[in-house]
Amino acid sequence: MGQRISFSNGRRLVNDVVRIAQTVPLASLIADLDLADVNALRRQVRPRLSWSVLFMKAYAKVAAEHQELRSVYLRFPWPHLYLSERNVCLMTFSRDDAGETRLLFGRFSQPETCSLVDLQRTYAAYRNQPIESIRQFQHQIRFASFPFWFRRIVWNLVFNFMPRYRVTNFGTFGMSLSSFKNAFGTSLLGPNTSTLGIDPISRHGQSKLLMTFDHRVLDGKPAFDIIEALTNTLKGSIADELRALAAPPNRTVRNFNRAKSTPNQDVIVRPLRLFNRRTA
Repeated sequence: MGQRISFSNGRRLVNDVVRIAQTVPLASLIADLDLADVNALRRQVRPRLSWSVLFMKAYAKVAAEHQELRSVYLRFPWPHLYLSERNVCLMTFSRDDAGETRLLFGRFSQPETCSLVDLQRTYAAYRNQPIESIRQFQHQIRFASFPFWFRRIVWNLVFNFMPRYRVTNFGTFGMSLSSFKNAFGTSLLGPNTSTLGIDPISRHGQSKLLMTFDHRVLDGKPAFDIIEALTNTLKGSIADELRALAAPPNRTVRNFNRAKSTPNQDVIVRPLRLFNRRTA
């Protein structure tokens, strides 16, 4: 004999995201990137910066110059695109909460305008600070506790009819890890126009990148060009910033993981909500 088991709060939130993502015709590209020079500079900075932070800022810089990465597809009242004026990255974090390993989503507003140090500090806060101290996470947990019919109405309303709220809540692009213990994924499910999956361990400077994108907004050739631009940005302006951090007297920077505050207050103070009066 078996038994029926209700979904946990964490599974309800992920199931909502997956249900929306299944309405998006997604295509994927996998690229091998030679980032040996960037990796060498990264190893000179203490504490070490996350690859997620480096890729996020580089991709945000590329998106600032490619408006299709800041565009979202809307079905109503007629099929059209909405172009956001700014970048918002929605990054996936795996956290332990009440005995459950669950996914939660942290927002980074205009990461291309922030320093790598500030982005790393905010990233470390999302990873390490108590979940109850992060308003975005608390709003997501609270929203997932509402009945299914209510959550479905809100998701569909924001996703299809309220583009400014959609950018605020879903971001203009998403990020997640795409490999774990030598296993690498081939696709990512997400509601964003584009989602990056990165290999967190750059072996000898060789890194894999998985890019999933909405084929209604972006085609294969432009996606290849965007990956090339991302690589050039990592080797260009991002490498220059790493070089400045590694050089004296900046050789040792603050321990991000022990920081008690997050300079990018827009991320924590203005929480991610599914009904948020603040718009992008």
